[in-house]
Amino acid sequence: MLRLAAALLATLAAFQPPGAEAVRDRLDAYLLAYEPQLSTLVAEELLIQRDGPSRDASVTAAPDTKNRRIVSEVAFISLPGGTGWLGFRRAVKLNGRDLPDAGPSLGVLLTDGDQDDMDQARLLLAESARLNLGLPRTTNLPNLPLEFLHPRNRRRFAARVDGTEKIRGLETTRLVLDETSSPTMIQRPEGGDMNSSIMAWVETTTGRLIRAQVKTRDARIGVLPFDALVWVDFKPDEKLGLLVPAEMKEEFYAGRFREGTGNAKYSNYRRFQTTGRIVPPPGQ
Repeated sequence: MLRLAAALLATLAAFQPPGAEAVRDRLDAYLLAYEPQLSTLVAEELLIQRDGPSRDASVTAAPDTKNRRIVSEVAFISLPGGTGWLGFRRAVKLNGRDLPDAGPSLGVLLTDGDQDDMDQARLLLAESARLNLGLPRTTNLPNLPLEFLHPRNRRRFAARVDGTEKIRGLETTRLVLDETSSPTMIQRPEGGDMNSSIMAWVETTTGRLIRAQVKTRDARIGVLPFDALVWVDFKPDEKLGLLVPAEMKEEFYAGRFREGTGNAKYSNYRRFQTTGRIVPPPGQ
């Protein structure tokens, strides 16, 4: 009887989900291998945003609903020396209308990787940020959770396991990471901390990132608390043989009694080759 009980306990222990540190170790190894693969890709993005009254708003308080449809090129570039993972966006259409010529495509710009080309790519990103409904921002790109979860930022977060979940037939472990360091990775425009919490759905056996969500709060005293949210789903691209961002959802601050939401779909992933001369931004 005792042997049977011991065998049963051993069997149950074998099926226990791994702890937070073990999941993070697997995720770290995956992201280190994944980063250079994603950094050779350009994709097309269709982003649809809505800024409208919330359920609590009266007609007179928030009468108008705004909708925006933005077609862009996007790329996600890792910088040498572990200095960061940058997202770039080059908007080409707004509400069905072609935008003024913004120069070479992202693939052409990023192929050389010269400082001048990177500066132009950053300028395109800043210009596209102004097309967003709500406040201008560059955080609504699928590289955001990748940067938060990268091993170089591991010390900034406290991690815990929040159960398991099956996604598209894959067994995943939900990993929650709460930002504990200051200054925080996302700052208010005028300066100041905005703490983030990340939920990552990590394939339990391989460490692959299947889904991720970043929730960022501005919790200043006297300011209405609001959680900005970026949610990214990764799916396999059969042609490339790896997981790529397939969909992104966002919730953004649009004003009192208003709701800002966005949904982006990604397609037509293709590779470009850099010369390896990409350099970090000034100050990094």
